[in-house]
Amino acid sequence: MKTGTIVVSFGTSHADARQNSLRAIYQDIVQEKKEDFIDEAYTSGMILDKLSKEGIEIDTVDQALQKAVEKEVTDLFVVVTHMIPGIEYQKILGIIDHYKDQFKNIKVTTPVLDKEEDCQSLVPVLKEMFSFEDSYEYILMGHGSEDAANIRYAQMNEALKKAGLFYVRIASVEAKPDLSDAMQHLEAMEQKKKVILYPFMVVAGDHAKNDMAGDEEESYATMLKKAGYEVEIHIKGLGEYPQFRKIYLEKYRKICDLSK
Repeated sequence: MKTGTIVVSFGTSHADARQNSLRAIYQDIVQEKKEDFIDEAYTSGMILDKLSKEGIEIDTVDQALQKAVEKEVTDLFVVVTHMIPGIEYQKILGIIDHYKDQFKNIKVTTPVLDKEEDCQSLVPVLKEMFSFEDSYEYILMGHGSEDAANIRYAQMNEALKKAGLFYVRIASVEAKPDLSDAMQHLEAMEQKKKVILYPFMVVAGDHAKNDMAGDEEESYATMLKKAGYEVEIHIKGLGEYPQFRKIYLEKYRKICDLSK
């Protein structure tokens, strides 16, 4: 029997985010157990093209799977770093399905927020990571998706509310709930006048640096400042926190049947 692991992410073209988040996740997995084969792959063709032009070659999911076949891997474990079971995750499952007959076993981890109960489980992790204080308001910026799985962001807000964190809100860039929803929520509460921004994304790339923290008219920081809030910005992806990366290790151990 030959075992192998592929760590699959959406990807990022930002070297600092890649090193501090995605590579950190990958290295955690590398150190977890000895494998006959291990690789990482990105699902974003646009990011892969951009990296290739810079001389950085990272595999697609297809390429990584083909390498595993060539290495005669029999039992393959795929660690997915995506937040929700949306379009990108479904793509990964579709590609893997084409290779299922070429391995004895293939096991794939679920995304961080696979089910609604995962939202509740994530709240104490976020509390440990961000040390929320009720004297401030917090907005965590997620990506958002057209997929039905986008409901996880609203469910995260419900989980935060249930935990008594009424001053913490998730808002996404490309779907609802968005910044407008978060600001309406702030206005309905006691005015604290200081908002702390964090990415609710695995990597702090373009969205975190531009849509959240940028000087553009429609960035989160600019719009909040215009509304009269003092704004504190943290450009640090979720994958940079050991507490968050532990989620991936636990999922990896589960599909590998490792107990620690």
